[in-house]
Amino acid sequence: MYANEPVPAEQPTQRSDRDAAALAAMGADVSALCAKRLARVAGTHGLLLDGLGTPSPAVPGVARWATLQPAQDGAVWQGRVRANLDELPFADDCFCAVLVRFAGGFDAAGVSELARVLAPHGTLLVAGFHPRSLWQRGIAPGRWERALRAAGLDVLPAVRCGSPWPRVRGAEGLPRWLIRSAGGAWLIEARRSVLAMLPLRKPAGRRAMEPLLPGAHRQCA
Repeated sequence: MYANEPVPAEQPTQRSDRDAAALAAMGADVSALCAKRLARVAGTHGLLLDGLGTPSPAVPGVARWATLQPAQDGAVWQGRVRANLDELPFADDCFCAVLVRFAGGFDAAGVSELARVLAPHGTLLVAGFHPRSLWQRGIAPGRWERALRAAGLDVLPAVRCGSPWPRVRGAEGLPRWLIRSAGGAWLIEARRSVLAMLPLRKPAGRRAMEPLLPGAHRQCA
């Protein structure tokens, strides 16, 4: 990750119906794998940053997702709140799960914010298109792995998932060896180490207001 790097959503501005169906199938495949990785998560709220508009995964341990998607101008992410990724409007340790899907690249400050809002023993998942696939887009997973470790998280190596090429049926019917070796997307799992010394941001000059989401706060006039 580079300082001041823009955070593009990993989706084209215009899509044919077939392209849209292939993207939806990829989103569904990634969402299913995320649900398996989050099966043992215990908590109430999760944070979802999604660049494709894929529905949040059904996870028994997560009662509600705070979902943010990129705004048209790409400068902020929006949902029930508007968020700058370098300064998320949520309190420390407030999400048992953080899921980032097809959201492009984050700078170091953005990755630190993801680590800050993740609760102890929480799980953070990041998924993106693999640059060495026939999707012809994506960011190398190694960049995310290094950034997550620098933020004080314990990181598992990336795994490949999804169809290696745009396919309306997604990974359905494809052999597992092909998906594991050449899948069109990757998934990284990271956990917050209890012993890690994470820098916590203390909001200065802010007055707590009734939150729209757990731990959320707004800038006071």
